[in-house]
Amino acid sequence: MRFIAIAIIFTTFTCSAQFDGAGGELGSKSIDKDNSSITAWATSAVIQRGKLQINQSNNSLATLGDSSSAIGPFDGNVLSLGDSGVVTLGFDEPIINSEGYDFAVFENGFRVGFSYYLELAHVEVSDNGTDFVRFPSESLSDTSYQTDNFGYTDPVKLKNLAGKHQAPYGTLFDLEEIGLDQINYIRIVDVIGSINDSFGTRDSKGRIINDPWPTPFASSGFDLDAVAVVNGAMLSVLSQTAYNKANPLVSNTLRIGERAQLKPEWEGSELNCRDINGRVLNSFDSDLPTLTATGIYIITVKKDNQLWVQKITVY
Repeated sequence: MRFIAIAIIFTTFTCSAQFDGAGGELGSKSIDKDNSSITAWATSAVIQRGKLQINQSNNSLATLGDSSSAIGPFDGNVLSLGDSGVVTLGFDEPIINSEGYDFAVFENGFRVGFSYYLELAHVEVSDNGTDFVRFPSESLSDTSYQTDNFGYTDPVKLKNLAGKHQAPYGTLFDLEEIGLDQINYIRIVDVIGSINDSFGTRDSKGRIINDPWPTPFASSGFDLDAVAVVNGAMLSVLSQTAYNKANPLVSNTLRIGERAQLKPEWEGSELNCRDINGRVLNSFDSDLPTLTATGIYIITVKKDNQLWVQKITVY
């Protein structure tokens, strides 16, 4: 079985928050499509398609998929919403606010090397199908340039946005976060990923959300595969002891001029180092760099089928 792990350490040295990593990685708030904690899937879908491109004068809408594409288990068959499109999912039984996460949304994003192609959507929930509450989202992606249709998005800069985790992983949501005891409906609202202030979508903090745009095709916008009901009590949480054992680095904090060291079992790994802004400093076959400036760095360690991404502090 392929093993992928990620560890992200939050420190007071960072100037902005970073969130959980990509689907399947250590600490990721995601769930595999075949996870045994999944108890049910959406059984109905009402669709309001969005345009292929919101700022174009024609009224052409996204057309890929239909209501059957959004219900039932994850199967690779998707419903494309178009710019600002909406789909409301129903279930045979109410979703109860129980221990841990309560449901997950699956999109068809994918990984390319160490990068991720992700299309995003807001998630709203309702008990009566009329009054909806939106999960508070955050996007820390760079908005100084437009992510185009071939661009990538860093999942650690996203929070509470469906599509954050690549297929076949779903993004988990907890009703406790918004204070609801139970719901009957989940509404998915496509994020218009444009950085244009006049029609771009914003997160709960008022920041523009930058994701691949425009996508003027039949598959425009968020591509919903499935929505699962989850028994959060069955989801395992990695203990600090397990994390310490799995971490390939001897230490996550270094003094200026000190060389990062690998544990013996990780020797011979492929290594990569980048700064907190994502700029690649260098790639290394077997030796980690000596870092000569204070700050936060991200070291990627890959060996066989194992991947670990670790944030370190140099002081």
